[in-house]
Amino acid sequence: MFSKRFLPIAIVAFISVNSYAARLKIYEYPKQISGGQLGTIVFENPDPTNMLSRAQCTAEKLIAWVKSDLPILRIEQNGKQIFTSLGSYMSLGDSVVAVFMAPVGLIPGEATLFVLNGRDASVPYKFLVPETMQTNLRGVEGNTIKPLESFRLIGEGFVAMTPLENSKALEDLRQNLNYDALSKIEQQIVLYKRISTDWQRVPTANFLTIEQDGKSWLIFVEECGITRQGVCLQFTAPADLKPGVANLTAWVRYNNAETSRSAPLAVSIQ
Repeated sequence: MFSKRFLPIAIVAFISVNSYAARLKIYEYPKQISGGQLGTIVFENPDPTNMLSRAQCTAEKLIAWVKSDLPILRIEQNGKQIFTSLGSYMSLGDSVVAVFMAPVGLIPGEATLFVLNGRDASVPYKFLVPETMQTNLRGVEGNTIKPLESFRLIGEGFVAMTPLENSKALEDLRQNLNYDALSKIEQQIVLYKRISTDWQRVPTANFLTIEQDGKSWLIFVEECGITRQGVCLQFTAPADLKPGVANLTAWVRYNNAETSRSAPLAVSIQ
C-alpha cells in the first residue's frame, strides 16, 4: 500500500459504539525510537468488520485528546503527555498495522506508549529514546531489484518527510532539453541531475545510496507506504545497474544534519 503524493487521505469510517468499549492489546511496537522518526505499531483491531487502508508519510501531533474514528496514541515521559495520530493505517483482520511519528520533544531515556480506543487506554508499553537516531534496513520487497524499475525498501528509523514534487523539474526539462525524445536511461540521468540540487536543500529527508563495483548512486524517495513488516519507501533503480549484487545504505537528514546511517544491505540485481 502506497501514497504517491504523501497527502492525507480522508477516510469515512463507521465504527460501532461497542468497538470503543475495550482496551486494545499491542502486539508489536518499536522498543526504541527517537523524536521525529516513524515507528510501526501492530495492535488489536477495534472493528474487524471495517477494512481500512491509507498511506502517508507523516502523522499529526495532537494538542490534546480528540475524538477520532481511529485509535490515537498517548506518549508519556517525565510527567508530560503527548498525543499523536496514526499516519499510514492498514487493517489485517483481527489486527491493525499502523505508522506513527515519535514526538520531536522526546529526550533520551525511558518513555511510555498507550493506544487510546476512544478514551480507553491500553496497558502501558515502555520504550527507550536513544541518544542518537538509528536506522535499520529489513529488506527489499521481492528480494531483487531491476534497473529502471520501482522497488520498495522496508526498514525502521526513517523520518517523517514531504518529498519534493518533480513536476516543475520535468516541465523545465521538456522546455529546455526535449526530455520526451530522450531514452529512458537518459531521462533518468538528466532528471536526477536536475532534482538533486533541490533535494540538497530539503532539511529533513530519507536518502538511499546504492553501491556496485566501485560506482555509487544517490537516489530519492518517490512514495511511502506500509507493509506488515514495517514502513517502506519506494525508489526507482538506476538504469545502469548490472546483474549481480549491490549494497544499499539508507541515511537520514534531520534539521539539515545527517543523523543516522544504516548498515549496508546486500541485494540481488537482475
